[in-house]
Amino acid sequence: MMNSSRFKWLLIGFILLIFIWQAVSFLFKSSLVFPAPADVFEEIIELIKSGKLFIQLLQTFYKAFLGLFLALLIGLITGFFVGIFQALFELLRPVLMVLRSVPVVSWLSTVILLWGIGWKGVVFIVFMTLLPVVIFNVAEGVRSVDIKLIEMAKVYNVPRPKMFKYIYAGSVLPFLLSAINISIGTMWKAAIVSEYLIGDSGLGLQIFQAKFYVDTPKVFAYTVSAIFFGLLLEIIFYNIWERFFGEKAV
Repeated sequence: MMNSSRFKWLLIGFILLIFIWQAVSFLFKSSLVFPAPADVFEEIIELIKSGKLFIQLLQTFYKAFLGLFLALLIGLITGFFVGIFQALFELLRPVLMVLRSVPVVSWLSTVILLWGIGWKGVVFIVFMTLLPVVIFNVAEGVRSVDIKLIEMAKVYNVPRPKMFKYIYAGSVLPFLLSAINISIGTMWKAAIVSEYLIGDSGLGLQIFQAKFYVDTPKVFAYTVSAIFFGLLLEIIFYNIWERFFGEKAV
């Protein structure tokens, strides 16, 4: 819970940001180059009234969370085996390190040739961006299991499903949540950049179209909205994690 002192400084920081923004826009003296905060917030209100902002927001949410879901599904299974078998970890580590370093734009030609412009490419890029993070975190969780517990379970012939539920799951869960915590911001940015480049809907496409028609206030309006909802996502998940799993933080 944020105390009054932190809230006060946060509010002062926000006011300072608006002041700097207003000062910079005053220097350029053109809303086409750098619009003032009032112009941008007026544009945001119009987008809210028309409902267009929420429609595009849902489109981006849908693709971003589908990519995250697929990365968690595949990453959980792969990370589990990678964590158990050291040889498999060493075998896949170069591949995962390369995947983790590939820029979003490097996937473009592959995605366009496979699916063209549309939602599939956006989901794929989000998936490929998050997959190595999930695999590495889950594998680390599996590798952190106390080996004595495993040996004891084998001595007493504990069935594998129970070993997974009572030994591995408890160890992996904080690492998996840590992966989600790290991935939320990356997921949001990857989805919007992908929509900007190859999307057929969503906030990223709206930013591209507004830029194409040199509608700078609208570019800023969608950008501010994207930043706001991205931060909101991170804050919501961070608070949930701190509340329920803070003591197990990795």
